[in-house]
Amino acid sequence: MIDKYVILLRKISVRRRLAYAFIILCVIPIFSMIMITTFIQAYYYKDNTQTTYEIFAYESGIRINDIFDQLELKVDYLMKNNDILTDLYLYNTSLEYQTDTVERRIENTIASIMSTQTEIGYTAVITNDGKIFEYSQKEFDINRIRNRLDDADGWNYFEEGEEFLLYRIEKVEIDYTSSETVTFFLLVDRDALGQILDEAVGSSKQKIALIDQGNRVISGLASDHNKIGYQIVEPISNTDFYIRNSFDNINYDFKGAFFALMLSIIVFAVSGIIMYLVHASIRVPLTYLLERIKKFDTELFIIKEEQPKIMSKDEHAILNNEFTNMLIRLNHLLEETYTTKINEIKLRTRIKELELVSLQQRINPHFFYNLLDNVFWMAQMKGFEEIGEMVSALGEFFKTSVSEKGAFVAIRTEIENVRSYVSLQKIMHKNQFEAKWDVDPNIMMDKTVKLVLQPIIENCIVHGFEGMDTGGAIKISGREDQEDIIFEISDNGKGMSEEMCQAIKQKMNSTIYGIGDSIGIRNVNQRIKIYYGNAYGLDIKSIENQGTTVSLRIPKRSK
Repeated sequence: MIDKYVILLRKISVRRRLAYAFIILCVIPIFSMIMITTFIQAYYYKDNTQTTYEIFAYESGIRINDIFDQLELKVDYLMKNNDILTDLYLYNTSLEYQTDTVERRIENTIASIMSTQTEIGYTAVITNDGKIFEYSQKEFDINRIRNRLDDADGWNYFEEGEEFLLYRIEKVEIDYTSSETVTFFLLVDRDALGQILDEAVGSSKQKIALIDQGNRVISGLASDHNKIGYQIVEPISNTDFYIRNSFDNINYDFKGAFFALMLSIIVFAVSGIIMYLVHASIRVPLTYLLERIKKFDTELFIIKEEQPKIMSKDEHAILNNEFTNMLIRLNHLLEETYTTKINEIKLRTRIKELELVSLQQRINPHFFYNLLDNVFWMAQMKGFEEIGEMVSALGEFFKTSVSEKGAFVAIRTEIENVRSYVSLQKIMHKNQFEAKWDVDPNIMMDKTVKLVLQPIIENCIVHGFEGMDTGGAIKISGREDQEDIIFEISDNGKGMSEEMCQAIKQKMNSTIYGIGDSIGIRNVNQRIKIYYGNAYGLDIKSIENQGTTVSLRIPKRSK
C-alpha cells in the first residue's frame, strides 16, 4: 500500500510535492486552528464574561454589606451602652443631674464610640423633651432632620434638593418603670458612602448604585439603560435597600483572533521561505548531478578530469561524491584493462592471496596456549620461576578472555580469570598488595557478563595504590542478595573526595566518552545495563585516605 503512494508521488515533481506538503502540513492546520479558536472564543466569551461579572458583583456585595454591618454594630453598641443609658435616665429624672458636665460626658461617650467609623457623618441622641446630645464629623443643622424623628425604626433616607441622605433611627427605652424613651439617630456621610461604592467597583465596565425598593438611586452611579448588557441586584442585610451592579454591553473582542491571524501570516511567510530553501537545497544538487551525468563520455567511459568532492553532509553530497568515486574507480579500472590486458590474471592472483590470508586466520587459538605452555616449561627448566609464573598466569587469563565464546561465562570462570590477573599483577608490582577472596561457593555456577571484575581490580591497583610501596590490600567478595548477586571489590588505597566520586559516577553512567575518562569502569557499567537493565550496574563509595569500595549488582542467572 505504501509503495503505491510512493509511486504516485514520484510522478509529481519535487517542487509540487513540497508545495502540497506545505499546504497540508502548514496552511490547512493553521487556518483550521484560527477558525476553531475564533469560534470557541466567540461561543464561550459571553458565558465567561457573565461569570466574571458575577464574581465582581459578589465581591462588591461583600464589601458593601460589611460596611453596613459595621454601622449596625455601632448603632447597637451605642444603644446598649450602660454609661449613656444611665446618664440619660438620671438627666431626665433629676434636675440636679442636668448639668453641663453630664451633657459633655454623654456627648464625649457618643464621640468615642462613633469617631472610629468614618462613614458616620452625624450622630444624635434626642430626649422626649427635645434635648439633643450630638456628635458630628462635619457641620450639620439638626433642624434638617427634626421632622424625621417620628419615622419608623430602621434604615431610611430623605431627599434634600438633588441629594439623598441615608440615616438610621431607633427609639430606646431608658426607664422600664415609666417607659421613658430617647431617639438614637445616625446619619451616613454621603461622600463617604459614594467613595465606598466607587472602591467596590472591580471592572471598568461596572457601575454600582444603592437603590430602594422602587429602584430609585440613593447613592452611586446610574447606568444608561441602553448600554446595560448585564445587571445583578442584591439586597443589603438588615435594610430595605439593594445593591445594583450594572455592566456595559458584552461585545466580543476580536483582538485575539486578529493576533492569531497576524501570527499565522508570519508563520506562513517563514514556513514558505524555509520550504523554498529546502526545495532549492534539493533541486540545485540534483541539477548539478544530472549535468555531470549528461557530460559523461559514453564512448570511452573515461572521466576527463577529476571532479572536486562536495563537502556537504546531506544525501545529495554523498551521491555526488560516490558518483565521483565511481568514475575515478572506473577510470582506473579501464586504464588497467586497456594498458595491461591482464586484469583477469591479477584478479585470480588477488583471490589466491585472500584465500591464503583466510587460511592463516583460521589457525586454532590453542596454538597460542601451547606456545605459552612451552615458554612456561622452558622458564621452569632454566630456573626463571617468576617468569614461569607470569607466563602461566597470562595463559590462564587469555584462556578466558579469548577462547570463551559468547558474552556470558560462569562466575567460577570469571573468578579464575581474575585470580590469574591478580597473580600477574602481584608479580609485576613486587607484592605491593595482598588479595583476599570471599566468594560464596553457591554462586559459582551462575552466569555473568564476561570480563566485568578485571577492569575494577585494575583501577584499584593503578589508582588506589598509587604512591604506596607496600601494605596494599584488596578484598574481592561475592554473595547472594535475594534474586541478585552482588560483588564488592574494596581496597585500602588513597580513596577520593566526595566531589571526585560523584564526578566518576556521572561519567560512568554517561554514554558520551571523553579524554581521560574511566573507560574500563564505564564499559563494565554500560554492558551490565545493556544485558540486564538500568536496575543493575556499578556503585562507588570512597573515603579519602581510607579506601574505595565498588559494588557490582547482577541478577541470578543459570543459563
